[in-house]
Amino acid sequence: MADFDAGDVRLEDPEADRLMVSTPQLWLYLPKLLYYPVRGYALGTVIVMGALIWLAGYSGVFGLALAGVVFGWMSYYSMGVVERTATGHAIPPPFGTEVLFQGEKLRLGLLVIYIATVLMMALAATRPGSPGWGVVVFIAGVYLFPAFLASLALQPDLLSAMNPWTSIRFVLHTGLPYLIACLVLAGVGFLAVILAGHVGSVISSMLLVYTLLFICHLIGYVAYHRQDEIGLAVSVTRPTPELTAALEQAERVKEVLAEVDRCLASREPRTARDVLMADDGSELMNPRGFHEDLFEGLRQRHQDALSLVQAGRLIQLLAQEKRYPRALDIWEQCLDFAKDFVPEPASLAGTLAEQALKDKRMALFTRLDAAVRTRQPQGEAVVALQFLKAQALVSQKQDAAALALLTPLLSASTHPWASRIQALHKALAGMQGRT
Repeated sequence: MADFDAGDVRLEDPEADRLMVSTPQLWLYLPKLLYYPVRGYALGTVIVMGALIWLAGYSGVFGLALAGVVFGWMSYYSMGVVERTATGHAIPPPFGTEVLFQGEKLRLGLLVIYIATVLMMALAATRPGSPGWGVVVFIAGVYLFPAFLASLALQPDLLSAMNPWTSIRFVLHTGLPYLIACLVLAGVGFLAVILAGHVGSVISSMLLVYTLLFICHLIGYVAYHRQDEIGLAVSVTRPTPELTAALEQAERVKEVLAEVDRCLASREPRTARDVLMADDGSELMNPRGFHEDLFEGLRQRHQDALSLVQAGRLIQLLAQEKRYPRALDIWEQCLDFAKDFVPEPASLAGTLAEQALKDKRMALFTRLDAAVRTRQPQGEAVVALQFLKAQALVSQKQDAAALALLTPLLSASTHPWASRIQALHKALAGMQGRT
């Protein structure tokens, strides 16, 4: 299993998602469940919300208003964790004051009603001299609280969310880990209450938030893998052959770039180039996407020399697929840091320059012409670009100038465009003869 940086605050992580959706065994995935609350946005939530809970308890009566705000934030964020996990994402959602505006206020109200109802039922069940039933009701209410939170987050309508059978099915399908997590949550919560007003309770408050997020991720994970058994109407992204292939391809790109990085760190640029060239990705589902990702990864690393090598391969592949505009884009990017870059083979230069004229990208055509003249002053590409410039002059009614440009090209009888050159020259010469 791959390790993830706790400071990783990406909104998407296909590798982490793949690991979660491909591990339906809860006990095998448990280490990642435990790691979730200290990763990315969740780590900041644990620290900040834990500190605010401690501050609310430390402030006595004046902390009631703060406690209400913290309760609203944590409720929305907890439901967001459940919902995001249940739809196949294994990283925490972002957190900020915007959660107060993104959540449904009625669902938060039902959460408040649930807590108030549990407290009232516990008081009602308490008999003088025999508080046992009241304690049982309170424990049952606390035990079902995370499952009810999941129902509020995942069910499409409030009537379904309030169905107690949904919460019970959550508990049944989560099994022993749910029981253990709830016991830990109750224990940490009790500790936070006992230590309220003491400086040391800030740790217990953070542990309380940690445990809550762990449970939310746990029940979201169960919801993803047991959606049908629980009876949820959650729209999840199930693994498909296409998705699996895309994730494997992304992993392949990551491995190649990691190996290139190791070679460069060891000051072995030739070895890095060999590593890059050794993998053509021809057997992958999307070889073009593979080479696009490699090129982008090298550009982000500012590895200009390797970027040019990869650009040459990518442009050839794009040309084979007749994706000339995209090939032009790649060539233009390369010219930004290598003014004389020309892809191989030389015939590509003429084809792409012709596409630049068709797309009316005149500034780019000028840059391509300058690069070709610098790199291949007597080559096949120069002939092609001279012919294209002659064509442009014809379209501008400058036939004499075009003819003068074409005449020296007649000697290139073996050029792939020789027949085009000769045909245009003959037509212009005939027109000039008539005039």
